Amino acid sequence: MKKYRIDTTHGSAETDIENIFNYIAVDSPQNAVKWYFDVKEKIQTLDTMPERCPVAPESRYVNFTVYHLIFGNYRILYRIEGNVVQLLYVRG
Repeated sequence: MKKYRIDTTHGSAETDIENIFNYIAVDSPQNAVKWYFDVKEKIQTLDTMPERCPVAPESRYVNFTVYHLIFGNYRILYRIEGNVVQLLYVRG
């Protein structure tokens, strides 16, 4: 099975995760920590078969394919470039 490298340097995904974490932490630091580790674990599943996720509607606005991975009330938006999964955004 082909393995992909996860790259977080192309979009605002890391900043988005940090902002969501901070938002959740205002009400519940414990829930924020759990959410953070859960979302990181979910993202790591993209290292195999990232094409399994549907194409995001945002693809129609750019000249490359954007996929989205659903995580609770959030969508993790990414693209595949060769053997690299480039995280773009995390949206609620």
